[in-house]
Amino acid sequence: MADSYSFAVDVFRCIGEQLSAKAAEVELLAGTAAFEGWLVGEAFLACKGRQASYPYCEVEASPTYASEGVDTGGDTDRDAGDLRVGGPDNGANHCWLFAEIVSIGDGSGGESKPKVVAATGRLERLGWKKSAALLITVTVNGGGVSPDGEVWDRPALTAPVVIPLPGGRAVILTAFDIKHNPADTLAAEGR
Repeated sequence: MADSYSFAVDVFRCIGEQLSAKAAEVELLAGTAAFEGWLVGEAFLACKGRQASYPYCEVEASPTYASEGVDTGGDTDRDAGDLRVGGPDNGANHCWLFAEIVSIGDGSGGESKPKVVAATGRLERLGWKKSAALLITVTVNGGGVSPDGEVWDRPALTAPVVIPLPGGRAVILTAFDIKHNPADTLAAEGR
């Protein structure tokens, strides 16, 4: 793996594998207030568990935007993202990923669109052109991978990860590389 697209897809699939292996827990937590925080923790554990063998040079939970040179304008509530992962050789070839994870669908009511728009805005402020600034959406019960919102007109990074749950529902993970300039976006199209 020598490029940022392959690296971002690998991290996304690593997170999907972790959640697939915990489908029973996903079923129990989906739609609860604890779900999104649990998803973030599992994403961190998935990547941290592969750090030695893959290797990732860095896996950090709750990385700050300020550490990436972004002025958050005093928004201390969301000064941190959810996950930062650096690739082999200290992220050579732009193999870095900064992610926000947002649950949408079951139990989120009308709160999902503002969360997606806010996360998209924060990721755009990174100003990254070649490394991945991922918005990972987790849709419960197949609530739709294309809801209304500014991010949804953007191409997905790769195919979604679909996780069947024991109770008959499903969870869909979709990743979007969020860039201020759409021409810089990492996406499956054209690959």
